[in-house]
Amino acid sequence: MSQTVNLAGERFESLQALRAIAAVAVLIFHLRFVELRYLEGHALLDWLGRNADAGVDLFFVLSGFVMASISRGKGSGPSAARDFLTQRAWRVIPLYWMFTTLVVLLMSVAPAMVNSSYADQSIAASYLLIPHQQLPVLAVGWTLVHEAYFYLVFSLALALAYGTRQRLSLFAMAWGSLVGFGYWQGFDEGAPTASVVFSPLTFEFLAGVLTGLHWRRIPPRFGSLLFITGLGVLLLAAALLPPSDSEFNAPLRRVIHLGLGSALLIAGSALLETSGHRPNRLLIELGDASYSLYLSHIFVISAIGRMWGHFLPSAHWLNHGFFLLFTVFVACLSGNLIHKRIERPLLDLRYRWKAAGTFR
Repeated sequence: MSQTVNLAGERFESLQALRAIAAVAVLIFHLRFVELRYLEGHALLDWLGRNADAGVDLFFVLSGFVMASISRGKGSGPSAARDFLTQRAWRVIPLYWMFTTLVVLLMSVAPAMVNSSYADQSIAASYLLIPHQQLPVLAVGWTLVHEAYFYLVFSLALALAYGTRQRLSLFAMAWGSLVGFGYWQGFDEGAPTASVVFSPLTFEFLAGVLTGLHWRRIPPRFGSLLFITGLGVLLLAAALLPPSDSEFNAPLRRVIHLGLGSALLIAGSALLETSGHRPNRLLIELGDASYSLYLSHIFVISAIGRMWGHFLPSAHWLNHGFFLLFTVFVACLSGNLIHKRIERPLLDLRYRWKAAGTFR
């Protein structure tokens, strides 16, 4: 997210480009609701953006892919698990806490600017990424709850010395079997913690883990085929599945289509890059800033939507089009600035502390 992904000493810029695509997709999904709420007339994103939150599915598979790739061969045991969790916590939590605090402050001084349902949410659970009956105070934090669960269990694999490809693969399949059994038994419909532990979304992390462990066994000549197939599966699923907020869009059906498409797309991208293909530089830079964009975009698009709806509420499609283009541009620009001015210095701070011997 903040830096180009390194897998076994190699720079994989294609994964950063996919992060950018995933973040912009989520942005478009949320922008759909802003357009519907603040502008008059028919929303241009009403159909196009109905399943754009497939970017989350791509993020989850990417996360599993990267964690498996960078962890294999880097040591195992309790110390490896501790280092892994420390690195992940420093990567995720500080910036998330900053934006969560911003929401908490808005709830105190300008409650009309935040979702009224936030009043029922647990602020402590939001900060600590603990599964809760409601969404976190920072709504997009629900994905980080699933990320945290994945990191905790994956660190267990490292602690138990499952550092080889074969052992990690067996661990992932055993984990998936337990999740599948729990989902089949309906455990995911119980307490908030159980709904995370047995969520079908875990299959997307595991698909990424298995892809990250075995993609190098695929001949590079199949890179284009995997990329095109994965992209096609994702686009067809986004177009043909019921809207993501529909009761008919079963979670497991969604995960199977979007998780499979994401895994194929990621494997194809990695293989293409080993063959010399490089993504667009702007996509790489936006991928570096994808975490900042992901956490900040709700604030940006909500503010622009309120102002645009007040001054330019016209139902004309050109007005809608200019609003969408302007908002996406500003949100991406803001995410990039936050990455460079806040996120990157935070990450560099840990490296400086580690070099000084005050932080592992």
